[in-house]
Amino acid sequence: MNQEGLKGIQFHSERMRQITNLVNSLIPLESSLNISGPSGSGKTSWANYIIEQSQLQDRILRLDIKEIDEENFKSYLEKNKFRHLLLENIEYLHKENQAVLAQYLQKNAIISKSVVISTSVRGLAELAQQGLLRQDLYYKLTVFRVELPSLKDITDEIPVVAESYMRSFCVAYKKEKLKLSSEAMAKLQMYFWPGNFSELESVLERAVILASDETVQDKHIRFDEFQKHTTLDLSLGMSLSEVERRLILQTLEHTENNRTKAAHILGISIRTLRNKLNEYKEAGLI
Repeated sequence: MNQEGLKGIQFHSERMRQITNLVNSLIPLESSLNISGPSGSGKTSWANYIIEQSQLQDRILRLDIKEIDEENFKSYLEKNKFRHLLLENIEYLHKENQAVLAQYLQKNAIISKSVVISTSVRGLAELAQQGLLRQDLYYKLTVFRVELPSLKDITDEIPVVAESYMRSFCVAYKKEKLKLSSEAMAKLQMYFWPGNFSELESVLERAVILASDETVQDKHIRFDEFQKHTTLDLSLGMSLSEVERRLILQTLEHTENNRTKAAHILGISIRTLRNKLNEYKEAGLI
């Protein structure tokens, strides 16, 4: 997902609409914001969207904490003529540099307004509670917070996001007439997306390249090694009830037997899920 794609996406789920409304209400950003979420959930894309909409793109220092030489962290800040910061993977910042950053932010809060956007896989509140993040720094980084969900938790968004990616790749590869078949879309929606939006983007780019006519077929939708662990094992002639049973059990396995989460992914009530499991147990199927 990129910031260009974000502009054109009309999210359907309540969760993503709430995130979009919150983000847009913060623009132009004038304080600190932490964006957390699993790998591939679009943290950098949302950060770039906010930076662009706040017209900060030419006035911000971008640092990926996982990639920089932390011995030079203080000098990076001291030489920052832009004042504003994008700190990706902030959870990797060593304790001594956390103190440096806290002092820098305190100083700049007095001298000028500094916009600080940070991204992290784990929530900063959890890190602070575990003593892995200085509490004073936690408060300086989280005036506002956005928590992004996994793609498997917002499967209703797959069609609209997939179409957005398709438009971009069709232009890039000069295949403007290319469309997703209903079978290809169904295959996308049956997958659990351990790599989230980043994996969906990669899968669709591959599909656009592979498609030779005007339609992306399900055969063009190819997953990586995760596929064998996260897609259903279906075969021709299998009954609908057996497909349902396998889907329910695999969803439970994927959610580590969290029935609430499994029911949400499946789009059924917890009561319905419980009744189905009781049926399978009585029939000796589990």
